[in-house]
Amino acid sequence: MSALIIKKISIIGNVASGKSTLARLLSKTKNLPVTHIDSIQFLPDLTMRPYAETIKILSAIQDQLEWIIDGYGPLDILEARLKLSDQIIFIDLAIGVNYFWLLKRQIKNLFSPRAELPAGSSELSWNHTKKLIRSVNQIHYKMHPELRRILNKEIYQNKVVLIQSRSDLNLFVASFSAVR
Repeated sequence: MSALIIKKISIIGNVASGKSTLARLLSKTKNLPVTHIDSIQFLPDLTMRPYAETIKILSAIQDQLEWIIDGYGPLDILEARLKLSDQIIFIDLAIGVNYFWLLKRQIKNLFSPRAELPAGSSELSWNHTKKLIRSVNQIHYKMHPELRRILNKEIYQNKVVLIQSRSDLNLFVASFSAVR
């Protein structure tokens, strides 16, 4: 991958897996614009943006020459984004780690809301927290097996970085930062 200039990066992974933090770091390191799908897919009250509008916005971003896109978004354009990506970072942590990081994130949200969300959003409700917990479970057990199947295709073999632990994440960040 070192001979290739990386200008389009997809970061995918479960809720609270470190995607946004990694996206911000890579954006600074590589001077690439970052898009957090949560800021597009959700409205300030955390309801879903109309589907067609979300597709239109994300498609326009994917058509740019440079980007880091953090998150999944609508699944029917995800594989198109993966094909366009120079690098795909798949964060696939143990489910217990995701639950722990989600708990930490929710506690942190008591003091400052996540910057990736639309202005005025608040994740500080028990109902929203339960929804996030269900999402962690569904993504881990239903979506990630399908993603592993997709990412095993030959066209993705030289693009995928699989991160399965905090130490994998730290090693990746150190190697990416050293390449500058």
